[in-house]
Amino acid sequence: MKVGIALGGGAARGLAHVGVLRALLREGVPVDVVTGTSMGAIIGAAYAASGDIALVEEGVRKVLSSEQFRNNRLNFLRETKRQRGGLLYSVTNLVRRGIVYGTSTMRQAFLSAEEFAKSMEAILPDVRIEDLPIPFAAVALDLKAGVEVIFCHGSLRQACSASSAIPGILPPVRINGRVMVDGGWVDKVPILPAFRMGADVVIGVDISADLEDTRDYTRGIDVFMRANAIKDSFLVALQRSIADVVVEPAVRKVHWADFGAVDHCIAAGDEAAVKAVPHIREVLRSERWRSVVRPLLGKRLAEVYLASEDLRVRVE
Repeated sequence: MKVGIALGGGAARGLAHVGVLRALLREGVPVDVVTGTSMGAIIGAAYAASGDIALVEEGVRKVLSSEQFRNNRLNFLRETKRQRGGLLYSVTNLVRRGIVYGTSTMRQAFLSAEEFAKSMEAILPDVRIEDLPIPFAAVALDLKAGVEVIFCHGSLRQACSASSAIPGILPPVRINGRVMVDGGWVDKVPILPAFRMGADVVIGVDISADLEDTRDYTRGIDVFMRANAIKDSFLVALQRSIADVVVEPAVRKVHWADFGAVDHCIAAGDEAAVKAVPHIREVLRSERWRSVVRPLLGKRLAEVYLASEDLRVRVE
């Protein structure tokens, strides 16, 4: 029986994946298939390439502590819990939004591809996905075709770059005439791709943001962002229903750009995975897990998805 782990997107919150993998491996839970979206793709790819989560954590911490990363503009976008709701927060957030949206109308993205590529190169080896010791797939969205794409062949770095290309923040990645952006727009927690990669049991790791209602909705942008957040929460709920086990690290209140929360995120991932281990072992022991554990709706969706052949793309 193959066990897959589906690592969700969430930028800085995705650092929790390091802790989740560390705890599962320490507890003797097998990880036979890895799928990831956005930061989940980066962490998952690094582990699939090395099979050594300690090495992955070392690499991530090295990148985050580097002068190059500290000097990028992500910290400019970070909101702290203490700032939310106050006048200063409202004013500075308007300025931040104005700069980000203004930049996005003048050029393709807030950050350059070169800035991101340097960080990616420090974490991921320059190898092909099909050569990894652990089966891996990254999820992205094809903007032109409007379909989800599962990268399971070709350049590991290029696939993870496409999966992590947050619209407006990082430029789209062009592959074979396709225009790829962050997979989180179609697959927040890539559980179905894990089934498609051959997993019999899938552990989903959900690092979604907290759905807080903190605004008065007097501005149109606030209405839009709130509606989009609710839409995302419904998508996540649907995808979670398909997993056999869901691990939910306590990182929902961490801002997506707060990479300074690395210690908290990794610890939260470790703690959540440890709590989930008894349930995981129960699922693995059960001979009736197919009919009892996985919901009927999720099972049917998985069957339809697994029968589809048009979502896999080769990265040359």
